[in-house]
Amino acid sequence: MNKDKFETVGSFGLYLWLALIATCLCLYTMRPDLFEPDNIRSFFSDNLYSGLAVYLVICTLRGFTLIPSTPFVLAGILVFPPLPLFLVNQLAVYSSSAVLYYMTRSMRFDNFFFTHYPEQVERLINLLRKRELPVISLWGFAPFIPTDMIVCICSVLRISVWKTLMGVSIGEGIICAIYIFGGSATLAALMQYLQI
Repeated sequence: MNKDKFETVGSFGLYLWLALIATCLCLYTMRPDLFEPDNIRSFFSDNLYSGLAVYLVICTLRGFTLIPSTPFVLAGILVFPPLPLFLVNQLAVYSSSAVLYYMTRSMRFDNFFFTHYPEQVERLINLLRKRELPVISLWGFAPFIPTDMIVCICSVLRISVWKTLMGVSIGEGIICAIYIFGGSATLAALMQYLQI
């Protein structure tokens, strides 16, 4: 891909991302009732499959915003049963990581990470050169480190997309299982204790 096409795709992605954020903010400003917890909970309980599809799309697009997935998982615990949430969340990990892997250079996320986190990126590159899959898996498991960063670095280093997706899904799968099943059990016990 030549430089002009590269810049066009990057600009298009940036404008698409900004349009998505603007649309959500306008919707929230004009119809705040749609974002009330009772309305959200009732929508998702009445429309489980539609709700899971919306959750999948939101979590897939989340990769473009570089927002950590933890808040989305915790929000999902409040409205979905644990097993379907876990399965859809794993699918979202694959889809958002794959999209991010292929779009990293065109969205210029690689420049963002290399500019803002040069020391961390250099350390990560050195670790990846030694053991790719274990490093990717451990990075995906770490709760306070952005998984999107490892996906971007793997894309820049041309590490196999399959190895990247496998490593991220192993790490994210373990931490999300702890969050989802542990969080659901804790929430159920708390609700039973409080008799809600």
